[in-house]
This record gives sequence, C-alpha cells and structure tokens, in this order.
Amino acid sequence: MIVKNKKIAQFAKWVLDIGEGKYPAYDDNNDTDEKWIQIPSQLLLQPMANNIEAITDVIYHDFSTNFTCINYLAERAVICPLNTTVDVINDTMLEKVPGDSKIYLSYDSIVNSIEQPDDFPILYPPEFLNSITLNNFSQHRLALKINVPVVLLCNIDQSIGLCNGTRLLIVKLGDYVIEGKIITGSHIGEHVCIPRVVLHGTSPKWPFTLARRQFPIKVCYALTINKCQGQTLQKVGIYLKGHVFSHGQLYVAVSRVTSQEGLKILIENEDGTSGTATKNIVYRMTCIPLKDINQGSYKTKICARLTRLSEFILDDKPEQIQRLDFVLLDVEGHAIEAQVPQQHISRFLSRLKEGTVYFVEFFQVVPCRTNYRAVSHTYMIKFTCHTRVTEFNAAPPTLPKYAYTLASFDTLRTRIDYTADMSDTIGRIVSVEPATTAYVKGLKKAIRHLYISDGRESIEVVLWSRQATEFPAEKIIELSKEKPIILLLLGIIAKSREGQLKIQGSMSCQYHINPAIPEAAALINKFTGFPHQVTWTGAATSSSSDIMTTSVTELAKLTNPHELYGNIYQVNVVLRTISPNQPWWYLGCILCRKRVFPEGETYRCPKCSGNKAEPMYRIVFIAADPDNFLEDNAPTIEITFFGNMGQELTGIPVLQLAAISEGNNVSIPPEITRLYSHKYTLAISVPFSSMQRENVSYQVKNIITTAGPVITTKTIYPATSGTGQQQTKPTQDTTRHLPVAETTKLDSNKEEGKVATPLPSPQRLQMETSSPTMKQTTSSEDDLAFSTEAGTSGKKQNEM
Repeated sequence: MIVKNKKIAQFAKWVLDIGEGKYPAYDDNNDTDEKWIQIPSQLLLQPMANNIEAITDVIYHDFSTNFTCINYLAERAVICPLNTTVDVINDTMLEKVPGDSKIYLSYDSIVNSIEQPDDFPILYPPEFLNSITLNNFSQHRLALKINVPVVLLCNIDQSIGLCNGTRLLIVKLGDYVIEGKIITGSHIGEHVCIPRVVLHGTSPKWPFTLARRQFPIKVCYALTINKCQGQTLQKVGIYLKGHVFSHGQLYVAVSRVTSQEGLKILIENEDGTSGTATKNIVYRMTCIPLKDINQGSYKTKICARLTRLSEFILDDKPEQIQRLDFVLLDVEGHAIEAQVPQQHISRFLSRLKEGTVYFVEFFQVVPCRTNYRAVSHTYMIKFTCHTRVTEFNAAPPTLPKYAYTLASFDTLRTRIDYTADMSDTIGRIVSVEPATTAYVKGLKKAIRHLYISDGRESIEVVLWSRQATEFPAEKIIELSKEKPIILLLLGIIAKSREGQLKIQGSMSCQYHINPAIPEAAALINKFTGFPHQVTWTGAATSSSSDIMTTSVTELAKLTNPHELYGNIYQVNVVLRTISPNQPWWYLGCILCRKRVFPEGETYRCPKCSGNKAEPMYRIVFIAADPDNFLEDNAPTIEITFFGNMGQELTGIPVLQLAAISEGNNVSIPPEITRLYSHKYTLAISVPFSSMQRENVSYQVKNIITTAGPVITTKTIYPATSGTGQQQTKPTQDTTRHLPVAETTKLDSNKEEGKVATPLPSPQRLQMETSSPTMKQTTSSEDDLAFSTEAGTSGKKQNEM
C-alpha cells in the first residue's frame, strides 16, 4: 500500500509540474513559453508501423467482445490535438463495429451576412458550405452505427443530462431522431432522443455566419484535447501526430487519466517515426489578483474561474433576462462579483459557462451592490462591449472550484432578515419534500422544502423555481443508502418562523451535492457509522392539480374545516363588508407573527417568548359571489387578509393607517370601507386555527387579480352579528357605487356594556417601530413558505 501511494504521489507531481511549466526541459529558455520535455519511457508507445492501429489496440483492448459495454466505452478514449487525426481514428474504429452505417447529411445555409450580392451563391455554393469544418461543430457527413459512442456538441436539455460533452451509446437510428443511452454524467443508463438542431459558426475568413442543421453529435472513440476537458477516464491514449500548439494542452491531456498505469503516449515525428519528446507550452501569466481590483483596473487582465452564474429575471417579465450575475474566483481564493448588463447579454450568454476558467480584460470596475452581495469585495466588475474573454484550457489545479464563506447555523441566526450580504452554509441532508407550487403575487412558482443537519440540529431549507424543480431528490435518496449526502448552499437568506431558523434560496442560489471541499469531507466522516438515509416527508398538497376553482356558493355549503384543511381554492369574490367583532390590525410578534401581550415596557409572545412586536394587518371581510352578492340571502364566506396581503389590498403600510386611526383598531377607516363591493380573484385556504371555530374561516394566500368596484343600485349595510350572514335594509331606488363612504363603527362591545380596550397610542407605536428590530415587514416569498395560521404571502425581492 505504501509503495502504491508513493507511486500515485509521484505521478500526480509529474502532472502538476507539466501544468505549471516546472518539469525539466531540453532547452529551458526563459524567454520562450515553448519547452521540449522528455516523456518517461514507461508511458511511451513506440510501434514500428501503423501508429493508429497500435494505440487503438492498446486503449481498446479486446474491442470485439466489449464494443457494446457501457462501462468499457465510458472509461477510455484516445486524445489528439487536431480534429483531422481524431476523425481518422473514429473512422477506423467505426469500421470495426458490426453492421451497416447510416449516413446523415446536413443542410447548410448562410445567415447574418453583411451583404449578399447577386453572385453570392456562386462565391459560396452549397458544396463549399458542406466542406467547412469547425471545432466543436457538426460534420456535414455524419456516419453512425448502432452501439457506437457519440459525444454531444452543445447543450440540449441539462435537466435530463443532455449537456455539451455528455457521451451516449447509439441505440436506434431514425430518419429524424436518434435514440441513445447516456454513459457519462449524472443520468447514466437513461434513454434519450437527440433531434437535429441548427448550429451557427463563424470565421474571420468569411463575411457570413454558417448555419448547419444536423444532429449535434460526433463519434467519440477519439476526442480532441479541448473536447475532453472535464472527462475523467481510466485508460487514455495520447496520440501526438504533430505537437500541442496552445497553452496547457499537454497538461489537460495527461490529467484526464486517474493513474499512471492507464496512460500511454504515442509521439509521431514529422518523418513518421516514433519520438520520445514533445512540446509543453505554458504561458507566463501577467494577471493581477482579484483582491487588488479597484476602479483604476479597467486596463488590467485577470484569470479567474466563473462560478455561481445566474440569470436575473423580473417576475413580471419572465421571458426577458435583465442581466447575468456571477462570481469570479482566482487562484489565491479571492472572489469578486461580476455582471453582464442587458445590452451585452447576447454577446456573452453562449460563451460563459459555469466552472470554466477565463482570461478577462477590458472591463469596468464599479462599487459593489448595497444589498444581496454574494461575496465580500469593495468593488464589482461590469462587462462592456469591449470586454475580451478567452477560455483558459489548462487552469492550474490549485485554482478553487467554489467561492464560499461558510456560516454556521448559530451565525445564520445573527443574520436573520439581514439583506446586505447573502450567506453560505453546509449540512447533511436529512429529509426532502416533493416539489409543489405556490402563488406569489399572482405568479405560480415551484417550491421545495428540505432539512439539513450540522450534527446538533436540523433546519429547514426552502428552494424556489428552478432550484426546486431540478433538485435531484430521488437520486439523493438512493445515494444516501451508501453514504451521508452533504449539501453546500451558496447565496441563501436567513429567515425565522416561530423562533426557528429557516433558510431560503435567493434567485442566484446554487447548491452542490457532496462537493470536494474539506468541510464536506469532515461532515461525511462525522456522520459515517450513524444512520444517514435521507427520507421523504410532506406531501404535494399545492400542486397545480390540487388548486381547485370553485365559488362562494359552493364553499358556503362546506362546514367542516377538517375536510377543507390542506386544500387551496381559487374563487371570484365581491367584498360586502367587514366581519363584525374583528379588529382590523393587531400587534404581532416579529418572529412568529402571533399576537403579543404587554409586559412592562415591552411585550410577551406566548408562542415563542419573543419581546418585540409591530402592527400587522388582520382584515376580515364577508364575501359573496359576484353574480348574487346583492341578494338578501346570498351565500357568504369569511376571508382574512393578513400582513402583506392586507397591505397589498389597501396599498397603505399598516403603521401609517394605524396612526391615522389614532391607534384604534376597532374603528374601520375609509381606506378599508372603500373596498366594499370590489371584485377580486383570490387563492384561499383554511388555516389550522379554523378547526377550533364553529364557523369556517378562510385565509387569503394570494390576490390573483383585481377587477375594481361593481356598480349596483343597492346599498349594503354592515353586518351586526357574528354569524357571517349579511344584514340588509330596504333601499331607495338610487344608483350609486359601493363602498360606503362613511367610516363604519363597530360598537358591539358598547352594546354589551363593555368598554373597548385601546391598543398602544401612535406615539408609542412610532417609538417602538423606530427600533431596528421593529421595521415594517417587507413582502417576500418566505412569507408564504414560512406562514403560520396567520401567515402571509408576497413577492420575492428583485435583488435576491
């Protein structure tokens, strides 16, 4: 074992020295980046003739009995610098596969030409377009057979594993679609269909862009050095017919293999003989560290890995990308935020890839954002139309993969509702709930809940939108049977409900499963030997199939809240009046939103023992169907607008309206009574607390649409009993708009001989809410995700 580990360490050092340009060279001239190095004899192949047969026989040993084996094909490849050499090897291997080839020809055309003179078809006939070959581009003539491995040349659908660089085994060859079985990546064994797509290519030699409609695949017994980036193989043959020609190519090639025993190198000299030395090109970088970036750095050059790439999209414009956000990470571990403004997105969208290392120059440096910062840096980078981005194919192995600053669960508690910086954390996945849907500001969004543990406690995590739908829950549960599953969360916001810490993903949130970082390895060791199976919890109660469209008349017939709890109803209503005996605002705990009680100079929450409070809406209306709300005996239901839903309804912050009302929460202000007879489409549900009440009451989860006041010839009078039935009186034949203009007084306490207890005065409210911990709650998605019986819903912060 000691000898084996020493051998692995020696091979790793050899690979690292090649990447950093430290391996001894024949002509070590410090003024040049090209050096000739001697390849160790144990790695060399030196056949006497037919080099292609020699290297394919070594790498694809016993091919005739294993040409259909997924594991056999996935773990080996021949790697070459040039496409021409790769094509010759692939054609040679294709001939060894039994069966007839099926030929697919592309359709080529010209697009985006600067001008098209009359002789354009003569200058660039179809035959010329068919002859064009480009790197990472479909061939005009594509020959395929069943059981041949191919590699994807572009992203098709990342959610099912069809990404650039994914390798597949051909299963069926149709005329318009090809079926393959994935043999690499996270979807190994799955069958997928590959359609024809249009790829675009350009060259400085052409005054046009080539559009080629073809299957975006290529036979992959052999790969170019550039195409094999990111691949990890057990057996690699490097065929250098012509030497490497750009920075770091040799390092990329030799670092694809996992052991010295799996690597063979064949060097072909210009005269066809086998050689023992080759070029190693390593550029000496003149890039500045990211920590030294400032507003005078607009002419500098940086080398950094692109991480945490996200598209910023507004909720009301989901089809339009407003900007690209990402983090750049350098070899020293320093990070800086970067942005591509909307006007330059088309220039960079297809060129920027998560995890890729780039040289970047000619950019703006501006002060960092004031909220929702991903990393700690005084400045951020903005791309311009002049920004130059060059992919670095041989990044040093010491360059970090993730940009993160981990916060413990205790630290996250100190950052609850803190929006200046986003946080990062890590934990073992304990349980996962199915993805469901929730309405936020009239928009249906995917949501998923899961729990992670640090070994002392478990906390809830809420993922939204793509993070929720693409979370590989089933795969995680299966993998957790063998080992603990660690989740690294980047770009999260700390929240609280009922005194418990919750975290939710922002728009730029990323997660990584069992990342190769020391903190994840430590957690895996910590939980190994203990139960670590991830479990399913919860049920998909809010899926689109469970949101029921109904009417007030139908809901009024249902009187058992136990049968209604857990359902979400979409209903059209007209607000008739305020429900009697109900205050329209209350003092709620800022942690759990429960009603608080005075205790000396502060307050006491009976739920979570919090001592800070703020005014919160609780407007309870009697509502009816729009088509019969004027009828004396029209069926009605009771609905409550809590918190942000109340503010969305009135358009006024609760503190402001409470101050106007001089702290009285039983006198209904005109800003609320003017809403009588207004029509809305609502998403409502029965809260948990309704089970203890005789009459069913509904809570508004979302205001989907607002239609405004309904014109009527009848006057509605406020209800005077708590039965939910509307009281009416004879009306004059005069046409008017509801709502009632006068302020309605609810004097039920006075009728019973009691005096209403006033809530704190506006002065006291203003004094208390001026404290940093008493700020007015803003609307955010977590209000819905973390709602209690008196919960609220709202819209996600745009900058998250």
